Amino acid sequence: CQILFGPILYQSKIKNRVNGPRMLSPQGSIAFLALIGAVGAAERKNVLFFAVDDLRVQLGADHVPGTPKMSTPNIDDLISKSLFLKQAQVQQAVCSPTRTSLLTSRYPDTTRVWDLFSYFRVVGGNFTTIPQWFKENGYASHGMGKIFHPGHASGDNGPYCKNSTICGDDVPFSWSVPYFHAPNLNYWSGKVRQPGCDGCGNSWINVSPDAEKKMPLPDSQTAANAVKNLEQFKASGMGTSEKPFFLAVGFHKPHLPFVAPSRFFDLYPQSEIELPGDQDPPKDMPPVAWSGWGELRAYLDIAALNNSGQPGDILPPDVVKNLRRAYYASVSFTDYNVGIVMEALKANGFADNTVVSFWGDHGWQLGEHGEWCKHTNFQLATNAPMFIHVPGMTDSGIATTTPTEYLDLFPTLVEVAANDQIPACPPGNTSQIALCTHGTSLVPLMTDPTAAVRSAAYSQFPRGYVKPVTETHPAYRMEDRRDETVGSPPSECLVERCTMGYSMLTYVDGHQYRYTEWVDFNTINFGKPNWNRVVGRELYNHTSDAMENFNVAGSTDEALLSRLSTLLKQHPTAY
Repeated sequence: CQILFGPILYQSKIKNRVNGPRMLSPQGSIAFLALIGAVGAAERKNVLFFAVDDLRVQLGADHVPGTPKMSTPNIDDLISKSLFLKQAQVQQAVCSPTRTSLLTSRYPDTTRVWDLFSYFRVVGGNFTTIPQWFKENGYASHGMGKIFHPGHASGDNGPYCKNSTICGDDVPFSWSVPYFHAPNLNYWSGKVRQPGCDGCGNSWINVSPDAEKKMPLPDSQTAANAVKNLEQFKASGMGTSEKPFFLAVGFHKPHLPFVAPSRFFDLYPQSEIELPGDQDPPKDMPPVAWSGWGELRAYLDIAALNNSGQPGDILPPDVVKNLRRAYYASVSFTDYNVGIVMEALKANGFADNTVVSFWGDHGWQLGEHGEWCKHTNFQLATNAPMFIHVPGMTDSGIATTTPTEYLDLFPTLVEVAANDQIPACPPGNTSQIALCTHGTSLVPLMTDPTAAVRSAAYSQFPRGYVKPVTETHPAYRMEDRRDETVGSPPSECLVERCTMGYSMLTYVDGHQYRYTEWVDFNTINFGKPNWNRVVGRELYNHTSDAMENFNVAGSTDEALLSRLSTLLKQHPTAY
């Protein structure tokens, strides 16, 4: 590990741990060396790094009950030649925290990013990111669209802006060239009316051909810029083992507002859209588990309905169906843009020497249980699509239901693209260690999709402090006071007591479980949970209840609960 003490850089050898998700798998190294023998250990591959906002697992043959198979032919094709991590878990189901954890390979309690405002280099540590690592190891690192959460959360107007006029998107560290944002992004993304825009300010927009021609959609502009970069790589002799590239392409849709050209709405006839199978909250769900989906309620059309966002207060059926249809159309629009970039990768001769990774930053709730958006620890929010195509290794397609974490992408990409390894983070406080991983290599799954690369996959979500009954002031839930905008305030968890929900996906005796404890945070030791005060507990048996309709924590054998609680507390929460 590289350990930083002021301006001096020291090297420290860290032994792998044999417990929990914080070790780099030795089996991964062995499997990797065997695999790369056939394709040339000295060859470095390019990396095409797709990120998609708010994309839930509803791809390929998989779909959520009550929803159609979405039209995603380009994504399906990529899945068919990739390692598809069907139970990949994000570390916190909201944009900036999950992206920060993935890009640094650290848990939120280490990055200290639990909100849409805080920049990890300021509140957590000067951690090396995925694009930064490739840049510092001889790759041309180019970025566009949404990779980091924009604005203050990725350094804009922060302490690293002294010599740069544009500093968001981790610009001083992660990229080799100026970062690209689509010029038309603000026009299509706000919650206010725009002159000449039919639907702007609402939660979804069916864009007519004339409107699209007049004001091209941002993700179309991002896809075009990706094509331009690939053409320039070819023209300049880049994209080889000696001059590899790292190309990060971030698409905004299907993030709210759901905006797509009308031809993608046509793929989903209104008459075929169904309501969610169950719009009631999970039985015996603790109140702290619920999100008031304020993000959706802030749009003009939804705000006019005066919905409270509380459990049981569901939206009208026609509104639910319109939102679901618009979401599907937005996903199909993103699939179209993915296809444009993949075709350019092939046309420019890079298909056979480029690792392609694809991830959605978290899942999304489309009215199941009456819940919307993300901001929870439910499976529909924490489980998101992630897959990795490695030429010569995954060409036949590999699907695994082994629980994995988004933290695992960093060490995996470094192995399969650059034939290198990221050291495992040591126990305890790693805020002064620039480069290490809380993840583990997923290469073993490329040879054995049933391999147990970790005992559990962890997620978490903060809430405002849930006070004991002896305190007179009512509790509040943190996300109800926040909207997903650049101007969102920093998390209470940075400076005062709050409630943290720690959740995990694991297998016990052949059953898949989601287990969650909502506990005090910052009340005894700053930056750490107090596991002795549990204000809410959830247990869902996915083997018999895949949609998490029944919280069985109150009716489950104490021995199983104790076993699950012990495993949950192995979550690396030490700051």
